[in-house]
Amino acid sequence: MKIGRYIAAGIFGVCLLHVAGAQTRIPVWIDTDPSIEPGGHEVDDGFALIQAFHSPELSIRGISVVFGNAPLEKTWPIGQDIVNRFGPKGLGVFKGAGNSAELGKDSAASEALAQALTKERLTVIAIGPVTNVATVLKRHPELASRIVRIVAVAGRRPGQHFLSGPAQKQPFQDLNFELDPTAFQVLLDSGVPIVLTPWEISSKVWIKAEDLNRLAKGPDDANFLVQPGRDWLAWWQRNLGTDGFNPFDTLAVGYVTSPRLFQCIESNVQIQNADDDIVSGAKTRTKPYLLVSSELNTPRKATYCYASRPQFKRDLLRRLLRKGRRPRF
Repeated sequence: MKIGRYIAAGIFGVCLLHVAGAQTRIPVWIDTDPSIEPGGHEVDDGFALIQAFHSPELSIRGISVVFGNAPLEKTWPIGQDIVNRFGPKGLGVFKGAGNSAELGKDSAASEALAQALTKERLTVIAIGPVTNVATVLKRHPELASRIVRIVAVAGRRPGQHFLSGPAQKQPFQDLNFELDPTAFQVLLDSGVPIVLTPWEISSKVWIKAEDLNRLAKGPDDANFLVQPGRDWLAWWQRNLGTDGFNPFDTLAVGYVTSPRLFQCIESNVQIQNADDDIVSGAKTRTKPYLLVSSELNTPRKATYCYASRPQFKRDLLRRLLRKGRRPRF
């Protein structure tokens, strides 16, 4: 009888620890535009999703898919495939906006995110254009207080150009922002806390051939990243003259799981028009920029991350190489 009581007490204690551990996990929603597939396509959303699935700090409440790196006709089936094959059991994946003109128009994605926010406060990790998230804020402004923060891959300092390699002739676009600047203005106007993990921070992290070779020896979900990663690496080598590629979107997930690895500042943030930095020759045109600087005349603030500690890459690879599918709570 006494042994039975001890066993029961032990099991009860383990259950309490299990529940306590589950309660400390961060409830998040991920909004993504995955285009990962062989052939030299952007892979960072795929890396970020597997990273998130392997992060015990997170409790993922839903995945929404948006246009961006590719048309929605591409990103939607790729997003479904990744979630169904490698995501936590029972995780919902929802189809969102197909272009910026759909800002403010309800979709399965915006409705699911809105419903999730009525149940609990969430951190939103936005690693594509923010059309889906902004639609929720336009349709349901009362839900702004239910968003703990939005962590987005966008933004720059004034005068900064996105050049990652010595052979790069044209800067990268700030694509997530530029594909729907109006949606980002909605985020700024909402007053929701915003964290930016932009090109500046990801440009200092490199995934190289030896890293992909390590992933090739890992579990199925890590191996899934390898061939698209090798093709993407070959594109960077051929077009940019680099020996690696920057895993842009993984920094947004990393900020939520491991904030101690990031160096960030709080500063003013504003959208301004200026000359388009990807136009060459005699042509001139302007485009909007999402700028962060203490000298901007605006009350709006954002947390801007500009560097990560060297441990971030080790942490990323360790997460990608974890085995097994993480349960959902």
